[in-house]
Amino acid sequence: MDYPPVHNGLDYLRSVVSHLDQDEPGPRDLKYAVLHLQAAAETLLKARLVALDWRKIFAKEDEADHAAYRNGDFKSCSLDEVIKRLRAAGIEIEPEDKGNITHLGKLRNQLQHFGITTGAQAVEARATHVLDFLIAFVDDYLRPGLSGSEAQHLDEEMRNVRVALPRIRGYVKIIMDRVARELAGREWYTMRCPDCSQWALLAEGGEVTCLFCDKNWDAELFPLEYATGVLGHSLREYRKGEPAAEHCPECGADALIGEAYLASAPEEQVQYCFGCSTVFKGLMTCMRCTLLFQPPEDGFPICADCLYGNSG
Repeated sequence: MDYPPVHNGLDYLRSVVSHLDQDEPGPRDLKYAVLHLQAAAETLLKARLVALDWRKIFAKEDEADHAAYRNGDFKSCSLDEVIKRLRAAGIEIEPEDKGNITHLGKLRNQLQHFGITTGAQAVEARATHVLDFLIAFVDDYLRPGLSGSEAQHLDEEMRNVRVALPRIRGYVKIIMDRVARELAGREWYTMRCPDCSQWALLAEGGEVTCLFCDKNWDAELFPLEYATGVLGHSLREYRKGEPAAEHCPECGADALIGEAYLASAPEEQVQYCFGCSTVFKGLMTCMRCTLLFQPPEDGFPICADCLYGNSG
């Protein structure tokens, strides 16, 4: 067997496309699409990191050993760390793309170790987004460093992937066209879904529902899903005690996040409460009670309850 990293990653991509390029991919097709797409992401991103410096692929760079590297007998860094190191080297990986990869990794772990029950539409849509990202990543960051037979092999493999991609994307478009009428006029509380990554999630009046993949969440549990599945934050941050949401000054629910994006202005960061659907801008942390509040025009950093003794 001879599967160098780039060849290996491209082979995984071909497998993904073969499983998704069907009218209605079945559970087995979706299972292997997820497993092989996550393997493709890890292999291709690590291949680019090695192209920068083979030492960077080690979990601990200061313990890098070339003999161990040649034999493949070492502990490599996690995919989160690979993305961090690529970004530090100037390779652009958007938070949305990292969020898609992070969520795909969670699906892969569930499938591989525990099994999973989830919506096929969400899985296929998420896979399509990651596939799109990897195709652009290969074009922008892997293809320029290849030549000769390696470049020719990559071009042939990617040609086969691209032929099928419009058919796979077409499935997602059909579903989005179907729900577009119900989403119209509700852009102020429409967000990107952490499961399917479509702009089809309605966060309104304490209810959080995606019209694309038909999934519902509890308003106070949803911020963690949004932070990891949409913003691309690492789950490890929250396992160490970092809260995914804060206390809302409007409704009192612990369902307010400091970074959210709405379909009404997808590039504008806002503070949003999933409990009461309130959009905030410029909330501050009170220096006394440490809760968020809307500061006065002079920016005084203490909330009215603490200042005037009304907190009790």
